[in-house]
Amino acid sequence: MGACKKEEGYLEKSDTKEGALIYVSRQANAQKITVYPAKDTLISYDFGASFAAVGLPLNNIGVKFKVDDKAFDSVNVARTSQNLSPYIKLPESAYTISGLDVTIASGAITSNLVSLKYNAKNLDPNKAYMLPISIIDASGYKINPLLKTMFITTVKYKAPEILADRTGWAITASTTQAGDGSLASVLDGDLATFWHSQYSPVASSYPHWIQVDMLALTNVTSISMAPRNNNNTGFTKFNLKGSVDGTVWIDLLTAKAMDPNLKDLQNYELDAPTKVRFLKLEMTEGPQSYTHLAEFQVFKVK
Repeated sequence: MGACKKEEGYLEKSDTKEGALIYVSRQANAQKITVYPAKDTLISYDFGASFAAVGLPLNNIGVKFKVDDKAFDSVNVARTSQNLSPYIKLPESAYTISGLDVTIASGAITSNLVSLKYNAKNLDPNKAYMLPISIIDASGYKINPLLKTMFITTVKYKAPEILADRTGWAITASTTQAGDGSLASVLDGDLATFWHSQYSPVASSYPHWIQVDMLALTNVTSISMAPRNNNNTGFTKFNLKGSVDGTVWIDLLTAKAMDPNLKDLQNYELDAPTKVRFLKLEMTEGPQSYTHLAEFQVFKVK
């Protein structure tokens, strides 16, 4: 820590605009707002404008913001050129702004704050949204070109996952080979045991499936599976479906790859936590007509 003589010039008020800059006071490349979990109440996000110069402003500085469509298009052009999915503009139905005009008062370096309120329930957690807000006027003061726009983007909140307790779960399959593994093996926590689809006296063919009843609605976030540990001829592609009642099914994972050579748990995350009671693993491709599986785990959030 050091000390120096106080420079009075930094405390003096002046109306000169030379060397002074106005910028967004909560600008850090991108400000992220949470989409999941959705809440019933509006969430508030505040921002304003700041003044940078030697000295303090003598007079009030009026600063005007606007939702910047040109900045939105520019970012998406850049993302597309990098093979990234373009942002969706934050829909007006999902947010309100208290105002787009603020004032940096005489003798101050920050303005009053603008409040953006948004409702996560009006946003799809599987989509990426953006809202660029730029300073367009600052009472004749120069606007910092690097800090004039705040890019508000959405980020999905990832709650801590826990391994679902599989005690008592009911499990069925399209077929099971008698005397070669057992269906209960995929829920026993032992990678050395396995389930095997029927191959004798008549071999079953793809698609094969396993269905579990978790006994209660479960907010599923991901699954983990391990292939049979002493054989690499298991399935290589699969789908995962979920159901509340065991009758109407929705797609949770589609055309995912499974590596039968990787003898450990392989994790697959859902796009968003989904409440279901039943899960159906549909195995769709593999090097042989039969398949097998050592372990099936489910992760959830409360």
